[in-house]
Amino acid sequence: MNYLSKIPGIGGKIKSLPEDFLVEEIATDGTIFELDHQVTLPDSQGKFIHFVLQKKNWSTSSALSEISGRLQVSQNRFNTAGIKDKMSISIQLASVSGVPKENLGRLNIRDISINGTWSAPDRVHMGDLLGNRFTIIVRDSMESSNERVQEIITNLDKKFPNYFGEQRFGSTRKNTHLIGQKILEGKLEDAVFTFLCAGEGETNLESSAARKELSETRNFSQALKVYPKHLRLERSMIAYLDRHPTNYLNALRCLPRNILLLFVHALQSHLFNVLLSNRIGEADLELEQGEYFCGETLGFPDIGKSESEGWICGKLIGYTSPINDREKEILEKFGLSKENFKIKEIPEIASKGTYRPILSPLRDFSFSNATFRFSLTSGSYATVALREFLDIEK
Repeated sequence: MNYLSKIPGIGGKIKSLPEDFLVEEIATDGTIFELDHQVTLPDSQGKFIHFVLQKKNWSTSSALSEISGRLQVSQNRFNTAGIKDKMSISIQLASVSGVPKENLGRLNIRDISINGTWSAPDRVHMGDLLGNRFTIIVRDSMESSNERVQEIITNLDKKFPNYFGEQRFGSTRKNTHLIGQKILEGKLEDAVFTFLCAGEGETNLESSAARKELSETRNFSQALKVYPKHLRLERSMIAYLDRHPTNYLNALRCLPRNILLLFVHALQSHLFNVLLSNRIGEADLELEQGEYFCGETLGFPDIGKSESEGWICGKLIGYTSPINDREKEILEKFGLSKENFKIKEIPEIASKGTYRPILSPLRDFSFSNATFRFSLTSGSYATVALREFLDIEK
């Protein structure tokens, strides 16, 4: 992915420790859920309990799994506004149904705390946040980092390319977009075996060996004996294929809909990154056919607002997207058209498409003592922003 600034970065490492990466969620009204700060809000009638979850070195899903186990309720009762990195200290809004708030307050889990609870009439929905505030420590960066960072932020005019981060494409194997492409192409067998067997990036040796064996033998009965228990989604698909060896459509439907949607959305994200990278480095990033300017809410880009000028919103391509020549060319290189996003075999995961700002602001930016501080709009990635400042190989 191309850089917006051509000034060499300062090098260094992030996420050496969870304490090096602090994420504080910003609610839709601008409230910041701050580190170690108790939030007190009035109760309102409703069956849901909203709570502020603070965690260190826990993924959002694993933290909720632990909490649900302690409370002896299904994890399906929990919802969050966003997903936060494991290698961090993060604070975020969550909700649960059918649990007294006093029970949440009595939890005693290492590196997890509940910073406030209150009743509400509705659950927390994914995306119910304005953005996130980050405090990030960089280790082993070059000397005179302050001056170089100031050069870069001035060159960027406090904005950066709004690429999707690598987390979007899978935590280890980075293949979710590849599975999505196979689904759109109607190559369902390839999609199934990419999900089950692609081992590049796999860090668990037992999992890697099991994937390799199934790739070579296509023996589903044997795979059930060797696939680790923690690969629950893979095992459910393999169990189905053991009974129905060639029904790849229904094998994919063994996966939850949200996982299948993740594959499609990852492909859309990858296409967005490719298109944006092609545009970076041109004389100007100008509005292209089918795009629009969006306005702001509390200083953050808001794709729900259309303005005469503002932030250029590019496309996450779907079957209703108005395609321009650049996008048509990229789709053709991938062997796709926008109609592929109707996904006739699995229409429940068809995607109409949406929009995303091609640049994102670095709000309240500062850097001192090897520490970055800034706020980003919801859906933007701090790791992507830091590429502009850390990479010395531009």
